[in-house]
Amino acid sequence: MENSETNFVRIIKEICRENQITVRSFGGDWGFLLEKDGRRGFIIGYQFGLNAAVSKDICTDKSIASEIMEQDGVPCVKHICFMAPHMFQYVGGNGNWQELTKLLNQYGVIVCKDNAGTGGNQVYLVRNQKELEQAADAVFQRADAMAVSPYYPIHDEYRVILLDGEVQIVFQKIRRHLTGNGTSTVRKLYAEYLLEGGRSHANLPAADLDRVLREGEEYFLNWKHNLGQGADARVMEENEADAICALARRAAACLNIRFSSVDVVMTEEGLKVMEVNAGVMMENLAGMSREYYEKAKSIYERAIFKML
Repeated sequence: MENSETNFVRIIKEICRENQITVRSFGGDWGFLLEKDGRRGFIIGYQFGLNAAVSKDICTDKSIASEIMEQDGVPCVKHICFMAPHMFQYVGGNGNWQELTKLLNQYGVIVCKDNAGTGGNQVYLVRNQKELEQAADAVFQRADAMAVSPYYPIHDEYRVILLDGEVQIVFQKIRRHLTGNGTSTVRKLYAEYLLEGGRSHANLPAADLDRVLREGEEYFLNWKHNLGQGADARVMEENEADAICALARRAAACLNIRFSSVDVVMTEEGLKVMEVNAGVMMENLAGMSREYYEKAKSIYERAIFKML
């Protein structure tokens, strides 16, 4: 999809047109200059001109962000940074394998991801040495640094969008799943799911395809909760998610970020912040329904009014 065709670009242009804001676009609608009554503001990608550059950079660095939150007592998923081999000439070091293997042995299952990645891309579930080497090779081909975290079997994940400490929206990310009938294999159930119009964002291990699911057994199509990876959204009332929103506020305040989306997960140890995003992307949410489109538009509108 061209950037000019995205929900985000349509929303920004609609807001400007409806509020007599002059808007000029750059880089194929990747950047915008907004002007009204002698004031101007910029939007680059999903970054609005509200956040300090240093706060934005901290949020982008998953490892540093988790260290700061840990130090401030904000429950979070720990991310440990490993530099790519091509960066050793700048940062020094004796290589990664010993420490990476140590973490794998310590936690049993780990997650490897681009330290500055978004959208669930370049994220790998690692259960053994072979998968570790494959994941590191894939990440280091594209990134300067890899973040490694312990794997938590997460059933519930939430996103809270905050603007100057106020919750704009909170929603649960719900992974799609197959339901067993006691006779059909995962392969057959998945084929039926696709024939019925299901989205094909599945991540199914080959070893599971011929497994027969028990009656009523749920089999999730993806271990990731990202909307762009096939999950659905359920918008929640703020009073339904008091603890989630309170933790998100603590994380945003800790990182000194004004406009952000905070991912919170429920683990066996309780709620934890997965990451804080300085870029507020609601592309997939806005595409789910007209109601969600208008909700996303109202949030972006408030952010633009703050800028101008």
